[in-house]
Amino acid sequence: MYLSELNVGEKKNFLELAKFAMGLNGEHKQEEQEIFGSFLIECDQTGYKVKKQDSIESVIKVLSKSSQQSKRIVMIELFGILLADGEVCDAEEEFIENLASSFNIDAYEYKRYQRWVAAMNDIVSEGYSLIFKGEENGVI
Repeated sequence: MYLSELNVGEKKNFLELAKFAMGLNGEHKQEEQEIFGSFLIECDQTGYKVKKQDSIESVIKVLSKSSQQSKRIVMIELFGILLADGEVCDAEEEFIENLASSFNIDAYEYKRYQRWVAAMNDIVSEGYSLIFKGEENGVI
């Protein structure tokens, strides 16, 4: 939604974080893969292959030097993939807490992002329910 506001380097580093976050619960779920695919498109990086998964701390360090606006975008968009399955597991929670700390973002603020993304997901789901009401396979 907001990834177009990031510069090319920030987009690639965001994609690294998103892919890393996908695996924190021990698997890459279908919903997460679909969202990651949409991130690739939104970042105009459809051919991008992640290559920094073993050095994710260096990715965080680079992104921590970005503007506060860029760091907020990264956090909000990451919640999109973390909440894809409807919940944030303990490993994901620990990751986002550490990321927020690296980004100098207070807990109350990132919790606000999480609530907002969850609410947006609910609204989108409700929209699909309204549009495809009564259709067997209409709800995503």
